[in-house]
Amino acid sequence: MSRRSRANTPVAILLAGLAGGAADILTAFVIYRPATPVVILQSVASGWLGKASFKGGLQAAALGLVSHFAIAIIFAGIFVLAAGQAPVLLKKPLVAGPVFGVCVYGIMNAIVVPLSNAPERHAPTAVMLGLGLLAHVLFGLALAFTASRMLGPKA
Repeated sequence: MSRRSRANTPVAILLAGLAGGAADILTAFVIYRPATPVVILQSVASGWLGKASFKGGLQAAALGLVSHFAIAIIFAGIFVLAAGQAPVLLKKPLVAGPVFGVCVYGIMNAIVVPLSNAPERHAPTAVMLGLGLLAHVLFGLALAFTASRMLGPKA
């Protein structure tokens, strides 16, 4: 990354995380219908609060929203730091984004969620697995394109 790009790095991480997080949560709102956005965000908060999150109303939903975007920003930081070592990630966001998104899906479902207080879930159906992967591909695309736009070769 150039000197100018390095100066923009914190802003790029923030915006890439917000873009990826927005793509992911909006996709979740569609995928998990008829559950309401409040219930979906309470589900995110269940990582902290367990089953009590579903009785926590809008406060629990707000915790879920903040948590969701905080996690997205952390993953954006990981992506941008990796791109500092492998600039191809910023040059090829159409490839890097989906691959990164699928990796995030794996990390979240194999490590983060099982270590959280979220209630046990049944294994997803093939359709839900595919839709979850799609949501994370969109997450990765939004994140990678935003980072590339801000820090890439033409930034």
